[in-house]
Amino acid sequence: MKKTLLCTALLVSSAIFAQSRKDSIKNIEQVEILVKKKLLERKADRMIFNVEASIASQGMDGTETLANVPLVNVDETMGIISIAGKSSVNVMVNGRMLNLSGTALFNYLKSIRSENIARIEVITTPPAKYEAQGNSGLINIILKKNPNLGFSGNITSTLIQRTYSGFSDNGMLNYQTEKFSSSLKLFYYDTAKRSDENYSIVGPTQNYSNTIRRDMGSGLTPSINMSYKISKNSEAGFEYLFSRQKSGMDIVNRTKNISPDLVEENFLTNTFHRGKSPTHTLSAYYDLKLDSLGKKLSLAANFYKDNSNTEVNFSTRKLSDNTVQDVKTISIVEPQVFSAQADLELPFSFGNIETGVKFNRFKNNSDLKYFNLTDNGYVADETRANLFQYQEENYAAYFSYAKNFGAHWEAKAGLRYEETSAKGFTPSTDSGNHYHYGQWFPSAYVAYKKDKNVFTLSYSRRINRPDLGTLNPFRWYSNPYSYSSGNPLLTPSYINNLELGYTFNNKLTASIYYLRVKNAFGQVSYQDGLSQISTYLNYYNNNAFGLNVSYTDTFFKFWESVVAINASAQNSEFFGVNAQMHKGNSLSYSVNNTFSLNKNKTIALFVNYGQNLPRRIVNYYYYNFSDLSSGLKISLMDKQLQINATVTNILAQRSLGDIYFTDRVHHMNHYWDGRSFRLSVTYNFGQKKSIRTKNIRFEEKGRAE
Repeated sequence: MKKTLLCTALLVSSAIFAQSRKDSIKNIEQVEILVKKKLLERKADRMIFNVEASIASQGMDGTETLANVPLVNVDETMGIISIAGKSSVNVMVNGRMLNLSGTALFNYLKSIRSENIARIEVITTPPAKYEAQGNSGLINIILKKNPNLGFSGNITSTLIQRTYSGFSDNGMLNYQTEKFSSSLKLFYYDTAKRSDENYSIVGPTQNYSNTIRRDMGSGLTPSINMSYKISKNSEAGFEYLFSRQKSGMDIVNRTKNISPDLVEENFLTNTFHRGKSPTHTLSAYYDLKLDSLGKKLSLAANFYKDNSNTEVNFSTRKLSDNTVQDVKTISIVEPQVFSAQADLELPFSFGNIETGVKFNRFKNNSDLKYFNLTDNGYVADETRANLFQYQEENYAAYFSYAKNFGAHWEAKAGLRYEETSAKGFTPSTDSGNHYHYGQWFPSAYVAYKKDKNVFTLSYSRRINRPDLGTLNPFRWYSNPYSYSSGNPLLTPSYINNLELGYTFNNKLTASIYYLRVKNAFGQVSYQDGLSQISTYLNYYNNNAFGLNVSYTDTFFKFWESVVAINASAQNSEFFGVNAQMHKGNSLSYSVNNTFSLNKNKTIALFVNYGQNLPRRIVNYYYYNFSDLSSGLKISLMDKQLQINATVTNILAQRSLGDIYFTDRVHHMNHYWDGRSFRLSVTYNFGQKKSIRTKNIRFEEKGRAE
């Protein structure tokens, strides 16, 4: 922490010195003319949030900026970003899919400053151009373009105080000439949090588990992005990102098991968990303008590789006879993803055509070794070891057509075809699964605009393929009796989205949607004697009807408020498991307020409150959850120096829920150290606008995370 505070102090001092020098040589006053942009805009296939028009979104990182977008929910504790009515979303930057999740996604977004974001697009029913993968929508962060030459950049230092202290530092340096652009980023973090998890299974056999865990994570992520204008009509570039992350958990688990004949057994397990995950991501592109009317050919290729190595040592004491089992597991996971694509944009007088093709290959080799500690040292237990090999290839082609009909109507329709071949194999059991299928994914959008009113109607069909964690059959042991595993026999689920939207005066937005999920999969836990086992199954279909409403406005020139309400009703059909059927419902709301405390709007106070009322989803029941956060933002030296102080989850709410089956009920009572204090200092130097960089879509990488 001392290192972080010293870094912060030096950062502030250097910034003040730089500003003093700048003021001493300043001879010419410049007048900046600002054009007021609409805060919200609605197009046929997306809602647009203009960050520059939002007081609340100034002086923040990318994660905090997303939290201000209507209908977008950000839960950093769980590592989830979602759109109301969607389980989660994929995040893009300038049209390139990040496909990061959890901590990796949030760390990437924290390296982006709101000053560098032009707008954020919320796409609830993605068009044919994008991958059909996923049961969620898309969020596209559009960065500003930099017309200026020379150097620019920023440095940010952040102190994070939860139960334990942590920090993060990141910096960006840009350089641009008339033909050459480059951007160098460096991000480092070292954080820890305390988790308190209580999980019970009550049925013929009863199992009660309490886990106190210290989660630790650190990582260094440098990246470089370069592009070169070969001619006035062509440009090429690449981006390379390296990440070396270390993770650790110190765990104390107490488990009580009561058999059907009321025999009680108690276990105490201490676990030492350490992992390393170096990853490489390389992307390259070539853009060619075919004419002066906007026709363009884009070629891109991506490669991703990970070499994760995790060692877990746990010691379990059986309290009835005081016996101890010492176990070590070593797991190696090596996913690789390669993709190549070609996209063609063809604007004509009769409409705009987009078409393209794509190929991607996903490979993974996983190896889990299990050792028991004996008098002779660690001895391998081959019955619990596991090898898993998986390969998937996907071929895709799409075509879409868009046209404006007069001043009021806008329409877009598209069709995507994906051919998939996948096979998984477990050498230790000589078993595997191979499947091959092709599917069509249509999408259509219509928008009607008149005066201050915009009406939209959209439809899309999507697919949700299992990722590596849900497919891999090897067992992740928490003690010698309990484990979780994937299921290589999982098959994809299919989703149909239908949505009717309305926007009034670029302030009020509302939508009614219908979502049909078929052959959905999820995690299922059950008791087998002394063992608590978790795996994944295809086990339900779901129908959901929902309503989303948000209103964004500025009052008295100093108060910006975003009010959102989300409601849904659903019913589920179960198969293959003895889940308890019931109708689902949910209701939530949030009120985000930002107050400018001075005339120049350089000091702002924000107070945000949200509440999820008790709700039923599939066979889950979640209890009430309230979230209150507040903070202060200060901008100095013409916004070059920014200081933010934030307190999150002030009420220190716990996550409570039940899972219902016909023969048992599961209870959850968790707290993941959500209450935190954050103090960040950012200094912007050089040109104020971010450098223009080309981003390449790489949707498939997320399934390897």
